[in-house]
Amino acid sequence: MIDRRRLSTLLLLLFAFCSRPEKEIVYRRFVIGADCEVKFYCFDTLRAAQIRGAIDRELFRLDSLLSRFSDISLVSEINQNRKAALPPDLIPLFELCDSMSVVTSGRFDISVAPLVDLWGFYRRNHRVPDSAEIARKKELVNHGRIKLTEDSIFIPDNMTIDLGGIAQAYAADCIIARLKGHDIRRALVNIGGEIAALGRSAKNRPWRIGIKHPRASGIIEIVELEDNALSTSGDYEKFFEIGNRRYAHIINPLTGFPADDFASVTIFHERASIADALATAVAIMGAENGLKFLDSLGIRGIIYYVREDRLWRLETITK
Repeated sequence: MIDRRRLSTLLLLLFAFCSRPEKEIVYRRFVIGADCEVKFYCFDTLRAAQIRGAIDRELFRLDSLLSRFSDISLVSEINQNRKAALPPDLIPLFELCDSMSVVTSGRFDISVAPLVDLWGFYRRNHRVPDSAEIARKKELVNHGRIKLTEDSIFIPDNMTIDLGGIAQAYAADCIIARLKGHDIRRALVNIGGEIAALGRSAKNRPWRIGIKHPRASGIIEIVELEDNALSTSGDYEKFFEIGNRRYAHIINPLTGFPADDFASVTIFHERASIADALATAVAIMGAENGLKFLDSLGIRGIIYYVREDRLWRLETITK
């Protein structure tokens, strides 16, 4: 015979356990050249501390591997020795870079570093190079000459790679995977504006994310994310102006010149790294061509561009 009082007590305890509010845990750090914030929800304080530790170790590891500006990083080893053995978990990243280069017809290219350097964006000694200089540097840029084997990467002499166009978003993907591994259901990762969302917010609604106004302070619109990611590339992020002309830091590997037919591009995808690579490529393609490209892939995107001093908006059919 069932003891009703004991059963009632057990049900009350179960209800109390299940109705405990999740605690909001926030982790912040400057990593991979950008401010990072990870927000997640967890019942147990001790477990939350363990998860924070796992996040910190993962970000520190990725920063030590992917930074172009560290003399001891994996990227520096590749650039110095023209080859390197790849950690098993990073092989998919380099494979993804190759795939994105193919899909975008070379507009996303991790070997574009010599051109970025030529325009002075690394050292902030901005200048407009002449056509002969650009032509010489373009000869060093060609994703097709990067060779990947099962566990190694090889680049030709004089080539320099830079993962800055995908590293932060890749790190966001890695943190989401870590959180899933710890059975976290709600989280938001923001690394330098590369944003990945897990589940819904604490209010049981999609996460609300603001897109920066490309020509003014504040937010131009708010979008929603749920188990999804977004990446925004803007010509306002890093740029210089000469003679009333804006030169953005996103360099077209095919021409050697900065992308100039966009103000901001926001791409939505399940993986932040794919969204990031596509945002760069679409910025280079320009507003109308970029929109057609995204529609052909069935990928959602929002593009702002300027015509005759007026800001215009485009959005893909797929939402």
